[in-house]
Amino acid sequence: MTYFTYTDHIALSYSKEQEPSTGEQTVAKFYSLHKALYERIRTRHMDLHPHWQKSNIVSHTSATSPMSGGVLSLPYFRSVEQAQMVEKLMGIEVSPTQNTVYPYRHPVIELRLAPDHFAIELVLSPYALWDQQNLIGKLDLERHRMTLRSLLRGMDTDYAFGFWEGACFSDMHLTTWQLTHGKVMDEWMQTFADGQDWLRFGVWYEPEHPALDEETIVAETFTRVSELYNLYDFMLWTSNNNFHSFYEKRQRFMRRVYA
Repeated sequence: MTYFTYTDHIALSYSKEQEPSTGEQTVAKFYSLHKALYERIRTRHMDLHPHWQKSNIVSHTSATSPMSGGVLSLPYFRSVEQAQMVEKLMGIEVSPTQNTVYPYRHPVIELRLAPDHFAIELVLSPYALWDQQNLIGKLDLERHRMTLRSLLRGMDTDYAFGFWEGACFSDMHLTTWQLTHGKVMDEWMQTFADGQDWLRFGVWYEPEHPALDEETIVAETFTRVSELYNLYDFMLWTSNNNFHSFYEKRQRFMRRVYA
């Protein structure tokens, strides 16, 4: 039997006819998955963190569409201290006493349950501007583009990559297999607009997919999170992974070209 059933997916399409407890049961199952998965994440010493407020560990919104609902998501991202520091760098006023840090302002590895799918994605939203600009600056260097290609070649070929917004799947995507051929990755990334485009890598499962069986879902999700973590670590701005000077240099060059 799959861990998330059709009933769990349907629970996200709220109707007055549903039992009030249905959605609560689905949230509880998601939280139980988090506890099992996060134990493995900590054992592997991955620098990934759930929301620091227990009530927000499982959320009713998604980094792919922060203003919309209709989903359940489990985001892993920076620690709250790191997140507050980055938001200050973006000029966002951070309150030490209020919940003003939001996952979608940062690179996020998100597990998401929706009426028609279960997805595991690395999402870099346009609100995560500091990290988007850092990635653009980093990919201005050929050796780092080669590193990214190597990371992608080491992943399963069924991941989807694209720049679309929203929790729904888009036909405007490439698979990792397509992305690693020729100069496809370079050509796509040249069109990537910081502050405008969502950047996402992920795998999508239809409801009651066999890989999400009760006995295997923790191993399956951990494998996918581990693969995406390598990309996450490549993209994440830190003081030791700071390419903003290259981004600024690129912007100055582009302004001269189009002046």
